[in-house]
Amino acid sequence: MSTTKQLEKIARRALPPAAARFAKRLAVYPRYAVQAKRCREGFRTYGDRYPQKILFVAGLPKSGTTWLEKMLSSWPGFGEVLIPEVAAHEMRQGGSDRYDIPENIFARFKNMLVLTKMHVHGSEHNARVLREAGVRYVVLFRDLRDVAVSNTFYVRNTPWHPEHPHYAGKDVADCLAVFAERTLEDYANWVRLWAQNADPVVSVILRYEEMLVDVETCLRRVASLFELDASDATIREIAEKNSFSRMSGGRSRGESSDSNFVRKGVAGDWRNHFTPALCDLYKAKIGRFLVDFGYEPDESWSAEGAG
Repeated sequence: MSTTKQLEKIARRALPPAAARFAKRLAVYPRYAVQAKRCREGFRTYGDRYPQKILFVAGLPKSGTTWLEKMLSSWPGFGEVLIPEVAAHEMRQGGSDRYDIPENIFARFKNMLVLTKMHVHGSEHNARVLREAGVRYVVLFRDLRDVAVSNTFYVRNTPWHPEHPHYAGKDVADCLAVFAERTLEDYANWVRLWAQNADPVVSVILRYEEMLVDVETCLRRVASLFELDASDATIREIAEKNSFSRMSGGRSRGESSDSNFVRKGVAGDWRNHFTPALCDLYKAKIGRFLVDFGYEPDESWSAEGAG
């Protein structure tokens, strides 16, 4: 973990929520300067090795994007970057899922090897900016019911998060209802927009569930898209280095830690938390979406043992 991230982590724990949010906003510019410097150094050392200098990941929040980001950062020379405007927007709004990236974003990355992960949506604007810059990209999403559960534990345990006041003091079921009313339909639209606007020639759309089943095959698809070394040995080494056990501090997949960013690492956990009333609420909001994207055969689904 970088010194800047360590300081941010300390500030979030030591300061009251409002002060922690303010400190995090102040940190985005020095953090970006440090990240950009590292990316320029990477370019000087490894720039000739890579046809693609920018690795762009658009991920739905709580859908395994940090996992993918860590794997991609394993190729030497690439540095993780988050532009200040996006970081500041996330702190104000609780996410960047409605953010339209600046027209000049990729011009800033000249002579740099950049890995940038954002939660930006698949608007026509964002798809056009990527296309005109010739930047290839990965889109990653997940069953929205599992997103809701992961989001609940994360936001409820993160006092500096802008959405925390809506979750504080509530039980899991009530938090899932809050997510359904405040966020769920926006996230469904996020997935629909990328499915509609992503250019299949220069992008790969992945589901978190696919990565859980066969991470090496998914990582090989991504590496091939970005023209990285996709040999079996490299893919296997990176996948093993970034396994759930290593990222979670030794826990097995499915073993939960509700206070850890890497919480459980499974698909279908929503069944352990949804009541019949929540099933009805989510069907009303995204019943058709779940069918359209292959998560359910029809709208008669329920959580086993719900209630």
